[in-house]
Amino acid sequence: MFRLKVALTLLALGATTAGAETITDPDAIAARLKFWATDPGDPVYYGEVRTVSKATRRIGGHYQCLALAFIKYENGVFHYAHKMWSKAADGSCHYDDVTSRKVGNHGACVKDSEAGFGRAIGTARMTKANIDYANSRFRTVDTNTRRVGETASCIPPKGATAGLYSISISDGRLRVITTRPLDYEVNMQVQDGKRPPTAPVF
Repeated sequence: MFRLKVALTLLALGATTAGAETITDPDAIAARLKFWATDPGDPVYYGEVRTVSKATRRIGGHYQCLALAFIKYENGVFHYAHKMWSKAADGSCHYDDVTSRKVGNHGACVKDSEAGFGRAIGTARMTKANIDYANSRFRTVDTNTRRVGETASCIPPKGATAGLYSISISDGRLRVITTRPLDYEVNMQVQDGKRPPTAPVF
């Protein structure tokens, strides 16, 4: 009985340790994500973008609400689509609100049926029906060149990117910090893009 209790205690400690681990290897991160190119649905990750101190790299306060869809992963390069928008008047990110918030910053070469460029209000909904993912040139997180943003094939000759400071999964969140600097952070619990969450994701 004593041995059983010890075994169960060690198992519990192992589970806690595993759950708190930080994953930084790109292949291991990719193995935990769902991609539009291989998933029949519309998997989307929701979270927010936060400010980052240039001097200390300390993550600060809210910058924008965030919806992030990973398109594919090849040789250390994550291809992604994302949209950002401001919090509502009540101070919350309303991921299911697709009409009243101005949405932007989702890629110059992404074919979006409701892009919302300029003063127009675009949709916050990330779906394959809304975004032509088969014919768009998406932004990338290139862990080889340590660059994040528009590719050279989208904006020649060199693209329009920021540097990659870090990418990791920790405590149920995926975090990408760029040298802009900004912290893009999403909940690892993937959602159906057709039915965005109505409750806070953090």
